[in-house]
Amino acid sequence: MDRWWILAAGGLLLLGIAGVAVVTAAPSKSPVFIAGDQPVSDNQVLQKLQSDGWSNVQMVREGKYLEAIGSKNGQTTKVVVDAQTGRLRTADDDDDD
Repeated sequence: MDRWWILAAGGLLLLGIAGVAVVTAAPSKSPVFIAGDQPVSDNQVLQKLQSDGWSNVQMVREGKYLEAIGSKNGQTTKVVVDAQTGRLRTADDDDDD
């Protein structure tokens, strides 16, 4: 009977460790815009956009996000970058609720 409790406790411990590993190893849902997962500046975002072929770029800071509007391939486009991570904000990443 004691052996059963030891095996059950060991199994629960392994399940707990596996659960923590899955949660912490989950990839970020937002695509990388500037690599490094560290804070980025307005100037870094501007330089990245220009090197990607953007022109007439105008930027506005909205809280922790940098919103950039500019032209690429003849079309006006907007991107929103998380200034704390350098990742693009996705549609489900909207925390303005």
